[in-house]
Amino acid sequence: MTRETHGSIAGPLRLAPTVVFVALVAIRMAILGHTVSEVTSQPVTDVYVLRIEQIASSPGTPYRDFPVEYMFAENVVIQLIGGSGAEATAIRLAFIASAADLAAAAGMWWGWGRRPAALYLLLGVPLLSFLYQRFDLVSVALATWGVALVARRKDDMGGGVALGSAVMLKLWPLAVAPMLVVSRRWRALAAAGAVCLVVLLAWLLVGGPKGPIQVLSFRGARGWSVESIEGNLLWLTSRGTPSLEQGAMRIGEAATWAKGLLFLGLLAYEVMVWHRAGGEARDPAGGACLAAVTAVLVFSPLVSEQYAAWLLPWTAVAFEGDGDERTVATIAAVAIVAAGLLGLFYLMPFGWAPAAQRWTILGRNVSLVALLIVWYRAGSPDASRHIVVSG
Repeated sequence: MTRETHGSIAGPLRLAPTVVFVALVAIRMAILGHTVSEVTSQPVTDVYVLRIEQIASSPGTPYRDFPVEYMFAENVVIQLIGGSGAEATAIRLAFIASAADLAAAAGMWWGWGRRPAALYLLLGVPLLSFLYQRFDLVSVALATWGVALVARRKDDMGGGVALGSAVMLKLWPLAVAPMLVVSRRWRALAAAGAVCLVVLLAWLLVGGPKGPIQVLSFRGARGWSVESIEGNLLWLTSRGTPSLEQGAMRIGEAATWAKGLLFLGLLAYEVMVWHRAGGEARDPAGGACLAAVTAVLVFSPLVSEQYAAWLLPWTAVAFEGDGDERTVATIAAVAIVAAGLLGLFYLMPFGWAPAAQRWTILGRNVSLVALLIVWYRAGSPDASRHIVVSG
């Protein structure tokens, strides 16, 4: 049964889907062209691009001879696309991110239908000013296809491989992986686990045991990211001065016990989400995945504006669900727009820009916390409310 969605941004997309798709893809092509033009006409200043160029150009073996904060699979790509100048690296990264963006949209269409795919593209527009100079969309595409293959098309092997690859690329898709357990897709879980094990063994063989520690500790960073809940509050109350530390603006000192409490809070919330999802008739790719990934952002000592991309596919699916799911999807959309505004404020040279950054981060973080609270309080729907979205 397919239910029409009312009272959400999905409604207008029914009116002219072809025009909407053409416009949304055209926007992406324009952003790609602008990004390439910008990096070829002026010096590259993006911190991430400069960092991956530095990693690719450094002598020695990553992890063994110098610390690297990125997962092994991402480092492999860094070695492939970097090392020939920041301009060339930025251009290659832009094309990879653009292709991953469209691949994620294709996964949405293939798994859930045309309207969720259009929603994914629409929700991502505010983030395009910086996403094509980041690697996050590759993990988004892999996670989207992994869930689509398992949950929608019953391809356990392909879905498990895709989801395992996503986990070993950016780690955050681990929050989505319990879906395989609650849905009892053991072959998919085994496939994902096998991919993770193979990549981990290769990582340890090449980089040694220090690699995973460097990633989990953010190269030994001590401060709170200014975009985290804790860091933002310190920044707002002038309890320290933000400084660039290990590739991110940080403030204060994140004590080990505090990070431990955050980790326990994350585990507790994830257990709640997936325990409840196991007894629900909802599509777990909607509200459950959205809440699970949002929890990673809320409980992490490191948050960055591009992490909002992790919410895109699950928000689009949640907009197709029941009232509770549409509510959390709307809250997520607000957080995504706030992240897009934040990216623009980072580029502005005006004196009021830092204040705008601080308060925009606060608004986004409040939205993320509100999403977790709303989903926690939402009751399980009756089985009769189960929705199957068709294209």
